[in-house]
Amino acid sequence: MTLCFADYFGKPTWTADAILQMTNEEVASYEGIYRAALQFSRSWLQGQETFQLFTSGSTGTPQPVAISRLQMLASIRATAAALQLSSGQSALVCLNPAYVAGIMMLARGWQLGLHMYLVAPTSRPLQHFDTHMRFDFVAMVPLQLQQSICHQPDKYILDRCGNIIVGGAAMNVALEQATQSVRATVYATFGMTETVSHIALRRINGKHPEADYGLLPNITAQTDERSCLMICGEVTQGRWITTNDIVTFTAPRRFRFEGRADFVINSGGIKIFPEKLEQQIAALQIPALQNKRFIITAQPDEQLGEQVVLVVETNQLPNVEQIVQCLKEKLPRYHAPQHIFCLPQFPQTATGKVNRKELQQLITDASSANSSANI
Repeated sequence: MTLCFADYFGKPTWTADAILQMTNEEVASYEGIYRAALQFSRSWLQGQETFQLFTSGSTGTPQPVAISRLQMLASIRATAAALQLSSGQSALVCLNPAYVAGIMMLARGWQLGLHMYLVAPTSRPLQHFDTHMRFDFVAMVPLQLQQSICHQPDKYILDRCGNIIVGGAAMNVALEQATQSVRATVYATFGMTETVSHIALRRINGKHPEADYGLLPNITAQTDERSCLMICGEVTQGRWITTNDIVTFTAPRRFRFEGRADFVINSGGIKIFPEKLEQQIAALQIPALQNKRFIITAQPDEQLGEQVVLVVETNQLPNVEQIVQCLKEKLPRYHAPQHIFCLPQFPQTATGKVNRKELQQLITDASSANSSANI
């Protein structure tokens, strides 16, 4: 098992023993993600029992969470069993090792005996490798997957991979469709920092793509009175963790994600899930929205309580009135956005997710009554 800084000058590579022998000065000579990777790796290899991780900040300020080594080992065993990972295989680490996704890639690598190749978490992590390179295990965010599909020779390397897990944000319809061209096995993940990375997987390509998530081994789940997911297992130290994720169970160990309870829009008494509505709009393939990020949120309305609005990441959007009319014709009543706002850049969390709460506050503060506005 080794760790290689594949995009660093000289491509330095360490065994576990070499990392344990590093001095504090040697570790400190590296910056950013490279130092973070070495610091965590040394702590893990020394047998540290508790680690402080930070939540992604999707619904607020990132919060510290104390995670035990036993929880991390339980997560590693579940992932290894589900994806048939074993000693001697190779793994690409292209996620930030300061957060749970990157940290768990390193922990899996050291615990399972993988050969790890770490690169900075850019949108095109595969561009640093020759086409003969093959990875048995890769974890990406949707943007990295999308860019890897769109660029050669990145796509060639992607096709040669074994298992690819994708998380950190929801994938849109277009990306899931594009993933059908990938020969590697691709899964969407479901999880959070408190559950030590993913607790469920959903196959999104191949002959039989899945609409529902399947729980990993040794995970128990149910819903509360809000239909929000509750999770229990070794990864939670046997305690029930209640999420704000609204789900529908389709089988004893399979569920469909509906949306976040904190983001539900109540318009005229109708509950609208922004994440699902975004998927519906993406499926319409409206030319003006192609290759642009957009988010569904709400603004206060005297009659409806809240009204749906669409926010597009762009400086300017042509034919706004036609887009609004098209959405009204294609979507159910109350679901069609009443206004479209343009924002040059979406606010993001430290892990690169769209900060929906901050975005909604920007919309609430906007005073325009036009059918479109620039923020």
